Amino acid sequence: MIETLLPGMTILKNNLHPLMIHFPIAFFVGALAMEAMAVFRDEKFHFAATWMLYLGTISALIALPTGFIAGELAAQNDPRGHSAPGHELIHVHRDWMVATTGVGILLTIYLFWINGWGKWRSQRWAFLFGLMILSALVAMGADRGGRLVFEFGTGINPEVLAKPAEEDDHHEDDGHSH
Repeated sequence: MIETLLPGMTILKNNLHPLMIHFPIAFFVGALAMEAMAVFRDEKFHFAATWMLYLGTISALIALPTGFIAGELAAQNDPRGHSAPGHELIHVHRDWMVATTGVGILLTIYLFWINGWGKWRSQRWAFLFGLMILSALVAMGADRGGRLVFEFGTGINPEVLAKPAEEDDHHEDDGHSH
């Protein structure tokens, strides 16, 4: 039944990482955007920033272990194993995302403290700066993850990568040269 409803899940072969990674990215960057709105426009946006950070941290804590599993699956499913092109970048990506998750946890604790003690107004600039650092870490880690997939094909079925391009039967004039 899963093969019919969600054929992509079958192809992923227990690699849930691609399904999880977008949540912490969106929530962490969204928290920065909402907190900037709270600082520069209206403090009511701080509520949204708070929950985005909390959800981002929770989702990062889910995405991180799926990334460790994905790294092992990539080595197991690729006949070149740990010597596959770009494999060393998995470790660089992992380190950026471990740091990102750690900063997310620290900022969540800090935010819980400043919100609980009603100290947001006096701490808003420090918190905003922390979210800027967090978003920069997200960008660095996501960049390395994107390179893994789009530059080196990490996690892509090696049989698909080895196949020659098929002729396109698509004959409509769609603006692309064939």
